[in-house]
Amino acid sequence: MDLEESSTPIDSFSEEELREMWRVRWKHSIEELTSIEHQSKTWLDAAKPSVHYTYVEFMCCYFNDLLCGLTYSQLVENGYVSEQEKAALLDWHNAVDGYSSPGNDDYDDAAILNDPEWIRIVALGAEAHKELHLLWNEK
Repeated sequence: MDLEESSTPIDSFSEEELREMWRVRWKHSIEELTSIEHQSKTWLDAAKPSVHYTYVEFMCCYFNDLLCGLTYSQLVENGYVSEQEKAALLDWHNAVDGYSSPGNDDYDDAAILNDPEWIRIVALGAEAHKELHLLWNEK
């Protein structure tokens, strides 16, 4: 059986189901980018089980795979996130988006993890993530 025959076509999902699947991946990506402990544990593991566990891949998953060039205003308009979620994340999101790794070497995970600016951004993200959890628990 071909892979195409065994996979479920995207058009077999409702818009609501697609939105929920996106939100699960979005929440997971935010968790990864707002935990310095998780980053240290996975990025510096010499026997990484997957290339996903790097700064480059965490950023690609968040910005390219999930946001796809959309702004948070557009995500609100399309019903993917709420205004409150946008407000909770916006400062952190902008800080991550504007971050430049030490020596512009996005592949030096150790240098990034030791960069005071990255540590500040992740801490800002951890606070945003806590705020999101409060919002999610209200529902």
